[in-house]
Amino acid sequence: MSASASKTARLALLLALATVIHTAEAFLPVTVVWFRFGFANIIGIATLYLFGFADAIFVTIARVFLGSLVTGLFGSPAFLLSAAGGGCSILIMGLAFRFGGGILSEVGVSVLGALVHNVAQLVTAYALIVRNEGIFVLLPLLMVTSVVTGCLNGIAARFLIAHFRKTTT
Repeated sequence: MSASASKTARLALLLALATVIHTAEAFLPVTVVWFRFGFANIIGIATLYLFGFADAIFVTIARVFLGSLVTGLFGSPAFLLSAAGGGCSILIMGLAFRFGGGILSEVGVSVLGALVHNVAQLVTAYALIVRNEGIFVLLPLLMVTSVVTGCLNGIAARFLIAHFRKTTT
Protein backbone atom coordinates (compact mmCIF):
# COMPACT_ATOMS: atom_id res chain seq x y z
CA MET A 1 0.00 0.00 0.00
CA SER A 2 1.34 3.44 -0.88
CA ALA A 3 2.19 5.93 1.85
CA SER A 4 -0.69 8.17 0.75
CA ALA A 5 -3.22 5.34 0.85
CA SER A 6 -1.90 4.19 4.22
CA LYS A 7 -2.25 7.71 5.66
CA THR A 8 -5.77 8.04 4.26
CA ALA A 9 -6.76 4.69 5.78
CA ARG A 10 -5.35 5.66 9.18
CA LEU A 11 -7.12 9.02 9.10
CA ALA A 12 -10.38 7.30 8.12
CA LEU A 13 -9.96 4.95 11.07
CA LEU A 14 -9.39 7.88 13.45
CA LEU A 15 -12.39 9.74 12.02
CA ALA A 16 -14.61 6.68 12.41
CA LEU A 17 -13.43 6.18 15.98
CA ALA A 18 -13.97 9.86 16.84
CA THR A 19 -17.47 9.77 15.33
CA VAL A 20 -18.42 6.65 17.28
CA ILE A 21 -17.13 8.15 20.54
CA HIS A 22 -18.87 11.48 19.84
CA THR A 23 -22.14 9.69 19.09
CA ALA A 24 -21.92 7.34 22.08
CA GLU A 25 -21.19 10.23 24.43
CA ALA A 26 -24.25 12.09 23.11
CA PHE A 27 -26.43 9.25 24.39
CA LEU A 28 -24.98 9.29 27.92
CA PRO A 29 -27.14 10.98 30.54
CA VAL A 30 -26.41 14.67 30.97
CA THR A 31 -24.78 15.46 34.29
CA VAL A 32 -24.38 18.74 36.12
CA VAL A 33 -24.40 21.84 33.90
CA TRP A 34 -24.46 19.94 30.58
CA PHE A 35 -21.08 18.43 31.50
CA ARG A 36 -19.58 15.88 29.12
CA PHE A 37 -16.12 14.34 29.26
CA GLY A 38 -15.28 15.11 25.64
CA PHE A 39 -13.66 11.74 24.98
CA ALA A 40 -13.80 12.31 21.20
CA ASN A 41 -11.23 15.08 21.70
CA ILE A 42 -8.71 12.35 22.53
CA ILE A 43 -8.81 11.42 18.85
CA GLY A 44 -8.36 15.05 17.80
CA ILE A 45 -5.25 15.36 19.98
CA ALA A 46 -3.88 12.07 18.69
CA THR A 47 -4.48 13.14 15.09
CA LEU A 48 -2.69 16.42 15.77
CA TYR A 49 0.38 14.65 17.11
CA LEU A 50 0.38 11.84 14.55
CA PHE A 51 -0.58 13.67 11.34
CA GLY A 52 -0.49 17.41 11.95
CA PHE A 53 -2.75 20.41 12.26
CA ALA A 54 -4.63 20.26 8.96
CA ASP A 55 -5.60 16.62 9.44
CA ALA A 56 -6.62 17.27 13.06
CA ILE A 57 -8.92 20.09 11.93
CA PHE A 58 -10.44 17.80 9.30
CA VAL A 59 -11.02 14.94 11.76
CA THR A 60 -12.51 17.26 14.38
CA ILE A 61 -14.88 19.14 12.05
CA ALA A 62 -15.90 15.96 10.20
CA ARG A 63 -16.51 14.21 13.54
CA VAL A 64 -18.82 16.98 14.71
CA PHE A 65 -20.67 16.96 11.37
CA LEU A 66 -21.02 13.16 11.13
CA GLY A 67 -21.87 12.78 14.82
CA SER A 68 -24.63 15.37 14.52
CA LEU A 69 -26.05 13.57 11.49
CA VAL A 70 -26.08 10.24 13.33
CA THR A 71 -27.74 11.71 16.43
CA GLY A 72 -30.19 13.83 14.42
CA LEU A 73 -28.85 17.08 15.85
CA PHE A 74 -27.44 18.63 12.68
CA GLY A 75 -28.29 22.33 12.59
CA SER A 76 -29.60 22.33 16.17
CA PRO A 77 -28.26 24.47 19.01
CA ALA A 78 -26.38 21.39 20.27
CA PHE A 79 -24.67 21.12 16.87
CA LEU A 80 -23.69 24.80 16.94
CA LEU A 81 -22.28 24.45 20.45
CA SER A 82 -20.35 21.34 19.46
CA ALA A 83 -18.99 22.96 16.30
CA ALA A 84 -17.94 26.12 18.16
CA GLY A 85 -16.28 24.18 20.96
CA GLY A 86 -14.60 21.64 18.72
CA GLY A 87 -13.43 24.17 16.16
CA CYS A 88 -12.01 26.62 18.69
CA SER A 89 -10.38 23.91 20.78
CA ILE A 90 -8.59 22.26 17.85
CA LEU A 91 -7.36 25.67 16.70
CA ILE A 92 -5.85 26.49 20.10
CA MET A 93 -4.45 22.97 20.45
CA GLY A 94 -2.84 23.28 17.03
CA LEU A 95 -1.26 26.60 18.00
CA ALA A 96 -0.11 25.21 21.35
CA PHE A 97 1.36 22.15 19.64
CA ARG A 98 3.16 24.27 17.06
CA PHE A 99 4.50 26.99 19.32
CA GLY A 100 4.61 25.27 22.71
CA GLY A 101 5.67 21.80 21.62
CA GLY A 102 8.83 21.86 23.65
CA ILE A 103 7.06 23.12 26.75
CA LEU A 104 3.62 21.54 26.59
CA SER A 105 2.96 17.81 26.58
CA GLU A 106 -0.19 16.18 25.25
CA VAL A 107 -1.72 16.86 28.65
CA GLY A 108 -0.96 20.58 28.53
CA VAL A 109 -2.27 20.86 24.97
CA SER A 110 -5.40 18.96 25.99
CA VAL A 111 -6.06 21.17 29.01
CA LEU A 112 -5.78 24.31 26.84
CA GLY A 113 -8.16 22.74 24.33
CA ALA A 114 -10.66 21.82 27.05
CA LEU A 115 -10.57 25.33 28.53
CA VAL A 116 -11.12 26.96 25.14
CA HIS A 117 -13.80 24.41 24.25
CA ASN A 118 -15.89 25.33 27.28
CA VAL A 119 -15.38 29.08 26.87
CA ALA A 120 -16.34 28.87 23.18
CA GLN A 121 -19.47 26.91 24.02
CA LEU A 122 -20.44 29.33 26.78
CA VAL A 123 -19.94 32.36 24.53
CA THR A 124 -21.88 30.66 21.72
CA ALA A 125 -24.71 29.76 24.11
CA TYR A 126 -24.81 33.35 25.31
CA ALA A 127 -24.77 34.83 21.80
CA LEU A 128 -27.26 32.47 20.16
CA ILE A 129 -29.48 30.99 22.85
CA VAL A 130 -29.50 32.42 26.36
CA ARG A 131 -28.70 36.15 25.98
CA ASN A 132 -28.32 36.54 29.72
CA GLU A 133 -25.00 37.40 31.36
CA GLY A 134 -25.95 35.12 34.24
CA ILE A 135 -24.77 32.17 32.16
CA PHE A 136 -21.19 33.22 32.88
CA VAL A 137 -21.68 32.23 36.52
CA LEU A 138 -20.97 28.73 35.21
CA LEU A 139 -17.49 29.72 34.04
CA PRO A 140 -15.56 28.81 37.24
CA LEU A 141 -17.16 25.37 37.43
CA LEU A 142 -16.51 24.78 33.73
CA MET A 143 -12.87 25.82 34.11
CA VAL A 144 -12.35 23.30 36.92
CA THR A 145 -13.98 20.51 34.92
CA SER A 146 -11.91 21.54 31.88
CA VAL A 147 -8.68 21.03 33.77
CA VAL A 148 -9.77 17.63 35.08
CA THR A 149 -11.10 16.32 31.76
CA GLY A 150 -8.22 17.92 29.86
CA CYS A 151 -5.74 16.02 32.02
CA LEU A 152 -7.61 12.72 31.65
CA ASN A 153 -8.03 13.12 27.89
CA GLY A 154 -4.40 14.21 27.46
CA ILE A 155 -3.16 11.14 29.30
CA ALA A 156 -5.43 8.91 27.21
CA ALA A 157 -4.21 10.64 24.04
CA ARG A 158 -0.58 10.03 25.08
CA PHE A 159 -1.28 6.29 25.38
CA LEU A 160 -3.18 6.21 22.08
CA ILE A 161 -0.36 8.03 20.27
CA ALA A 162 2.26 5.65 21.67
CA HIS A 163 0.17 2.61 20.76
CA PHE A 164 -0.56 3.94 17.27
CA ARG A 165 3.15 4.63 16.61
CA LYS A 166 4.13 1.20 17.90
CA THR A 167 1.61 -0.67 15.77
CA THR A 168 2.14 1.29 12.56
CA THR A 169 5.93 1.09 12.34
